[in-house]
Formats: sequence, structure tokens, C-alpha cells
Amino acid sequence: MNAAIGESTHLRHGTVVGPPALFPQPPTHHGLLDPKNIPQLLPDAWAWPLDELNGPARQLRRNAAIRLVQMTRGGSRAAAARYLGIAPGALQSATVTIRAWQKMPGNADAYQHALQRIAEIAAATEAASSTRLTAPEEKTVGPRTRGCGTAFPRP
Repeated sequence: MNAAIGESTHLRHGTVVGPPALFPQPPTHHGLLDPKNIPQLLPDAWAWPLDELNGPARQLRRNAAIRLVQMTRGGSRAAAARYLGIAPGALQSATVTIRAWQKMPGNADAYQHALQRIAEIAAATEAASSTRLTAPEEKTVGPRTRGCGTAFPRP
């Protein structure tokens, strides 16, 4: 019995301690958005729906990035934060702040709607980027010029 207890309490390096998440988020946007393109702190072009919420801006942006990763990859908040490179302390701080803010009437629903809008913006931005990257090059006749008539080489 002591051997079994000793075996089960031995932790390997890198083992996560604590209970697993009760409700890992399923990937709702898998294939619509590449998690590699999600930054730790969302850019203004994506995060404007959060500005309308009148909440803790920095924590909302960090939490929204975590939620976007969950929406694309599934899994727990901790796994999404690790994927983004967010330190456990920053995750804990954001979680406590956001959960307290969400308890105020209407905030949780408004945040969910903002997350959906952010996911749509991010997916549209990503789709536009990939279209620009794969679009055929413009055909030009003669040298290309910058507004002043000076020729410059084609890229």
C-alpha cells in the first residue's frame, strides 16, 4: 500500500498539479481561425467590442485572447494561457478580476456577445490576409512609379 501511495505521489517534471478543469471548452471555431495568429493581448482592430463593455480593459483583452484560443483549440483556460505564453499568475489575476466583473447584471451576456464579435472580426481579418497572400500579382505595363514619377523596381 505504501509503495502504491509513493508511486502515485511522485510527480514528473512539468506535471500540472491540481484538479483538471471540470468543463474544458470545446472548439467552436476550429478551422475558422488559426490559434497561431492570436496574440496575448488583442489588437485594437479586434478588441473594439470590449471597449463598449466598460470593464477592466487589459484583463478583458487578455481573457478574450485566452477564450479565442479555447474556441479554436478547445481545452481548459490554463492550457490556452500556456499556449499563448501567459504566466499562471497573470491568468489567475485576470480570472479573478473578470469573474467578479461578470457577476454584475448583464456583463456576462454582453461579454459573450463581444467574444463572438471578436471571433468574427479575427476570422475575417485572417481570411482577408490569406486572400491577399494568395491573390495573383497585379500586371503592370512599364516601370511602376511612386506619386512623383520616380521608377522603382517591382517586388
